[in-house]
Amino acid sequence: MLHNEYTFILLILAPIFMDLDVTSLPRNTHDLYGHEDGEQLFLDAFNTGKIHHAWMITGPKGIGKATLAYKMARFLLNNPPEDDLAPGLFGEALEKVAVENLTTEHDSSANHLITAGSNPDLMVIEKAEDPKTGKMRNNILVDDVRKINNFFHKTSTSGGWRVSIVDTADEMNRNAANAILKILEEPPKNSILIILAHAPGKLLPTIKSRCRMLPLKPLKSVTVREILVKNYPELERNIIDGYVSLSNGSPGYAISLIEHKGLKLYGEMLELLSTMPNINVPLMHDFAGAITTKKSGDMFLLFSEMLSQFISRMIRHVSYLDSNHTHNIKEALTEEFKLMEELGSIIPLDQWAELWEKISTKMMRTDLLNMDRKQTVIDILNMINSSLRVK
Repeated sequence: MLHNEYTFILLILAPIFMDLDVTSLPRNTHDLYGHEDGEQLFLDAFNTGKIHHAWMITGPKGIGKATLAYKMARFLLNNPPEDDLAPGLFGEALEKVAVENLTTEHDSSANHLITAGSNPDLMVIEKAEDPKTGKMRNNILVDDVRKINNFFHKTSTSGGWRVSIVDTADEMNRNAANAILKILEEPPKNSILIILAHAPGKLLPTIKSRCRMLPLKPLKSVTVREILVKNYPELERNIIDGYVSLSNGSPGYAISLIEHKGLKLYGEMLELLSTMPNINVPLMHDFAGAITTKKSGDMFLLFSEMLSQFISRMIRHVSYLDSNHTHNIKEALTEEFKLMEELGSIIPLDQWAELWEKISTKMMRTDLLNMDRKQTVIDILNMINSSLRVK
């Protein structure tokens, strides 16, 4: 069985990455790991005086796009445009000195204001709360984006750049996307627009063509581990390794999992899956009940993500067996690979992909229609169990 036969399946099974709060907000984070090439690309443009008016930072969720965007914003707001620099003592033009990195003084006035979310020369556009319902909107609206145009046409408070970050373009509705396009067509002087995008392929080509693309890749496992060890020094090495294995190169996702005890839930899910194709019914009902109570918070969504993770990892692991190829997946928990090999041998991997699509659809319907979550979990587990029994 060759690994490339299942390339299409792996694309389908890209993790959903649920919207979980991350403890360290990007605007408070000065350290950026693993994206030196992206930093250098922006720095080279600045040093050559050819800095583009719009940048689109792309890549999977949680890998540091927002952290890089804020680092770029801090750098710009601490380094005014060259034509705004004061002349020398005798009126001569000062020679521009190349800047070596994007690092800025943590205690600068501009940085203090950014951390407080009150820098008048930085505007961040993101999903907002609907005043009618009190709930977070699913989209960035056109009125949100129009604020950027007004913001850019005002004079900078400090006499330098005005920067706006859109987090993220994926959440803009059609009218908001068209409003962004108008801003990109007529950019004011000394204004920089930084757009974050998880899936740039879904955006209007005319928006992308007017931006300097800055693609970021998932981080290497060693880098994700370094970040987790720094933030969670109290965690044992094997626990850290488990979260690294599930991270998909995304430290933001790994941190979300740690905050929600994702590895524990993953272990409980594996224990239940290990009873298939003769599922332990009492254990299934206990599991479904525990993750869907009012006190369980995001556990239902986390289960959806964990199940997606398992199927994706299983297909990738099993598809590489008996081939000359190797993969870099590491076991998140002991016996995980053994279970994958057992379940993956009962039905074909493409059937697992079909199962995942059905599961994903049912999860989305449950969330949208506010259906019974406990029953949804039971239905999904029974769906998998029945498929494994009909071989």
